[in-house]
Amino acid sequence: MNRCSLLPIAALLAAALPVSAASGCDAVVAAGIKVLQVPAHLSITETGGGPEIRRPSISTAPPNVRIEGQFGTCTVLRDEAVGGEPATLYKVHNKSEDAVDAQIWVSKLRGLPLKQSYDLDRSHTEIRYEYTNVTAPTVSESKRK
Repeated sequence: MNRCSLLPIAALLAAALPVSAASGCDAVVAAGIKVLQVPAHLSITETGGGPEIRRPSISTAPPNVRIEGQFGTCTVLRDEAVGGEPATLYKVHNKSEDAVDAQIWVSKLRGLPLKQSYDLDRSHTEIRYEYTNVTAPTVSESKRK
């Protein structure tokens, strides 16, 4: 996954963060920044309005990404494990015009997002994050004859 395709995910996760986090959003803000600094494997699934779409991606921590803007509120819903890892589930509400409310599971051990889900128009998107054994696929050039 390149920097351009990671930015919408990071922007949704961090939802355009101001310098000081909005009420209840400190952990979500920190996770949104931290996910941009580590390699991750993302499993993205979209459902609704047609066949299910699955898109695996690799994020390789783009340098010098800055996220700015308005943020809304975060509410802790409950503690819940994701893949056996303890996490806190947050409901995130962005107050901008084109806001998308999301649910984000933040690891209690690593402070990284483990899962995220949101609804947009008539579709539902879920993103799962994996941080172990992340390597970019090898790219080989075909030999020109």
